[in-house]
Amino acid sequence: MNTKQIKVLIFSFLFFSVQVSAQIVYEPLNSSLYDFLERVANKGLIEYYDLIKPLPRKYIYEKLRELSGKKEQLTKLERAELKYYMKDFLFEKKLLHPVKSKYDKIITKPQLFRKDESGRFRIYSYAGKNIKFNFNPLFSFETGTWEKKKYFHLRYGIEAEGYLGKSVGFNFQFMNNREEPNIRDFVWNRFSPKTGRNISLSDRSRIEYGEVYVNVSTDWDWGSFSIGQNLNTWGYAQNGQIVTSTKPPAYPSIRLDIYPVDWIHFNFNHGWLNSDVIDSSSFYKTFRVNPVFNTDRFNWRQKFIAQHSVTITPLKGLDLSLGESVVYADRLEMAYLIPLMFFDQADEHISRDKNYAGSNTQFFLAASSRNHIPNTHIWGSFFADELTPEGLFDPEKQYYKFAFTLGSVVVDFPIDNLSLRTEYTKIYPGTYRHFIPTLTYENSSYLMGHWLGDNADLVYVDLTYRIFRGLQVKLWGQMIRKGAEALGDRGYDIPIHPFLFGLRRNYTYAGFKVGYEMLHDIKFDFQINYIKESRQQNDLSFKDKYFRQILLRVSYGY
Repeated sequence: MNTKQIKVLIFSFLFFSVQVSAQIVYEPLNSSLYDFLERVANKGLIEYYDLIKPLPRKYIYEKLRELSGKKEQLTKLERAELKYYMKDFLFEKKLLHPVKSKYDKIITKPQLFRKDESGRFRIYSYAGKNIKFNFNPLFSFETGTWEKKKYFHLRYGIEAEGYLGKSVGFNFQFMNNREEPNIRDFVWNRFSPKTGRNISLSDRSRIEYGEVYVNVSTDWDWGSFSIGQNLNTWGYAQNGQIVTSTKPPAYPSIRLDIYPVDWIHFNFNHGWLNSDVIDSSSFYKTFRVNPVFNTDRFNWRQKFIAQHSVTITPLKGLDLSLGESVVYADRLEMAYLIPLMFFDQADEHISRDKNYAGSNTQFFLAASSRNHIPNTHIWGSFFADELTPEGLFDPEKQYYKFAFTLGSVVVDFPIDNLSLRTEYTKIYPGTYRHFIPTLTYENSSYLMGHWLGDNADLVYVDLTYRIFRGLQVKLWGQMIRKGAEALGDRGYDIPIHPFLFGLRRNYTYAGFKVGYEMLHDIKFDFQINYIKESRQQNDLSFKDKYFRQILLRVSYGY
């Protein structure tokens, strides 16, 4: 993205923000609030839109406030959780429902290591006429064993969130990470839901990398707009989303949400990705000379993603969603910055219908039903990378690349505070891949969709019981079948490769987790995970390997 384009975006945002009189701050994706709201929504107590996350804190506060009028329908534990979460929304309460209070003069002074008016302890908080913000240090220390070898992961940084004037909201997180030793196992990093890393320092003993999440946002009566660097997930699954997930590292993006009536929600995103493809025409000499490695200056090929979707709610608890995305490269295209553009047709116009000059388009859809079966959420998602209906049922011409997920969650069954989740995901060969390396469905070489990759399926089950406010235990398991990946040109053979082609790998997982959110920002986690990997050999027999992980994590603010 060149300087002129950046200036246009910044100017557009600033011009637009002064025309409105509201602000927006997003709740971090790792917040336990999302689990709480999902549970009560599954019981039909609130209408809840969580297809795309993160969600605005003002939206979350209104849902919590709505629940405050339905306390008699909550369990004793849920009432305690509601009281706990409401303490974290003092700014939103004053913005949306201002009431004169004896605390108004006090809160305009900086609050250092004190409880605010809601009883929520703050490291540093300030609420003045022009700015309101909370500041926190971030810290997380994880230690454990992986395959009987000790490791640790240290994460530290800062975060701030707040509101500027009457038009702008902001949130910022920066974290530095250090992991020792450098575990290179495929199952540890690539083949897991862990967010990918843009590593700044790496050797055999450790790796170091940073993470930055930032948004500057504004909203109005029927929409919101944000510019920043974040991850936006699309879908209802917990163990990986097939459309956009938390697997890739965060990337710069703009986000537009439109909700003109209660039963329509439109979303548009445009992101700037890392292609990891060098522009061979960009090399030129520098003044540095080194006899060991090349010191020429070079650039990476530019890569982008645009995505839009619409959700319609025809009746209470039922959401139907349809969307489209495009991954394109080399230069920023105005057509893909138009929120209502039909990306597939724009691609044909830009490329003159020439495949080698074109982009990579996808379409996807989802359906969600809440509490039509009491206390139950049922959903399904479908993602089509390439689909040719004329050859769909002809074995000689079959050519398709798609994925789907089906899932359900049952809460308070057969006893209060117990939840059962099941998910099934299937990804056909070649999905997410492309023969042009800048057009793969990836950022920084990490899939933007499901971490499974193509030619695989997964069955996931977990049972979660909340003992008291903040303490929960989870038993979980999953089974995975994984064939050869359709990389490079072999993803374009006709007929398409059969599902699970090539030598297969089977994975069986079982895990136990105890999590305790003692106070706001203070969390403890203990996990035991067991993994069995069975690799098929050339003689079609299977060779087994076992992975065991014991994990203890203590964190503040993360």
